[in-house]
Amino acid sequence: MSRLKVLMLTRLFPSKAFPTLGTFCLERAKALSRHVDVRVMVPTPWFPASMPGPSEWNKWSAVELHGKLEGGLSATYPRYLSIPKIATWSQGVAMTIAIRRNFLEDFKGWNPDVIDGHFAYPDGYASVKLAKYLKRPCLVTCHGSDLRLYPELPFAGTMLRWTLKSADRVLSVSNSLRSKSIELGCNEQNAIFIPNGVDTEKFKPLNKVECRQKLNLPLDEKIGICVAALIDIKNQSLIIKALHRLRYLQLPLPYVIFLGEGPNRYRLEQEARQLCVDDRIFWVCKRPHVEVATWMAASDWLLLSSLHEGWPTVYFEAMACGRPILSTNVDSAKDAISSPDLGLVVEDYSPETFANALNKIAETDYDEDAIRRHAEAHSWSRWAEQALEVMESVVRATSA
Repeated sequence: MSRLKVLMLTRLFPSKAFPTLGTFCLERAKALSRHVDVRVMVPTPWFPASMPGPSEWNKWSAVELHGKLEGGLSATYPRYLSIPKIATWSQGVAMTIAIRRNFLEDFKGWNPDVIDGHFAYPDGYASVKLAKYLKRPCLVTCHGSDLRLYPELPFAGTMLRWTLKSADRVLSVSNSLRSKSIELGCNEQNAIFIPNGVDTEKFKPLNKVECRQKLNLPLDEKIGICVAALIDIKNQSLIIKALHRLRYLQLPLPYVIFLGEGPNRYRLEQEARQLCVDDRIFWVCKRPHVEVATWMAASDWLLLSSLHEGWPTVYFEAMACGRPILSTNVDSAKDAISSPDLGLVVEDYSPETFANALNKIAETDYDEDAIRRHAEAHSWSRWAEQALEVMESVVRATSA
């Protein structure tokens, strides 16, 4: 088979205005580009400046129309009308119109063999619509929030179900999401589980002491790191309450690094002060993706306290640095942390349970080399091989 042409379509992708947005989709595109001709379309929300709306939405107007990204990839950023909190179903329609217009204007003379849509709605819906217009097969990948937020919404839920039934293949980043996609209408034979990968060159074991010296962190203390936006769904309050519980029980108290930004920063800082654990917390603003490896290598474990997740890329990023994971039981937790040798999964959201697990992981010696080997088996290169196999199969089936 000649070199495939793949059109990746996703809202979540880096731009000059949002350089760390959707880095996992960028990593996917880079890994695929070693095997196929990849072009990327990034539908970007737009609404009239004259209309009232959240101030942060104005930032989207700064996104470029065309961009060159890491790895020599090119991307277009077509605008689609999206009014905050109004008619979620209309986003699928507006995005469909915008990407068809963008394809006809910017992709003249280039026709994809397959369309690779990310997030089942609205991106996946628009991807399938474009694929049917071009008479090409379409893959849709479910990442978590899409199957959690939209199924019960009027019209949007119907459009989501149509997408899952109509896509040639539906990929999911966890087994539980695969099961959910089938419940929502995907043919079981078309539902495939392929987890996210990791850049094992960017994330790799580094000397812990040297990293701590570089970052001005304590050299002889246990340190956990939570790499996540400071928003409700990431639930960092659970970690703060667990630290308070350990202090109350007079058990060893680790330091915790919160690496990320978000609207909950002030509230979380207040909670840490009120619970008298603010002396054990480092607040670190969002860092470039390439720097995250140094912070992970400086820590002893990754902490994830989320209420919901698809497949957090930080799982394998931490493992690639040789670090075990302590995570709440989100969709993909037991797929990623498949052995006690890789860390712990907390079954409930009580501070007591999380504190006990934090104390246990601090007392456990982990084999960093074994954890690294587990991550290497889930590199983006390996992911690309699996994804390419699926793409080639649907192209062959369509041709036949």
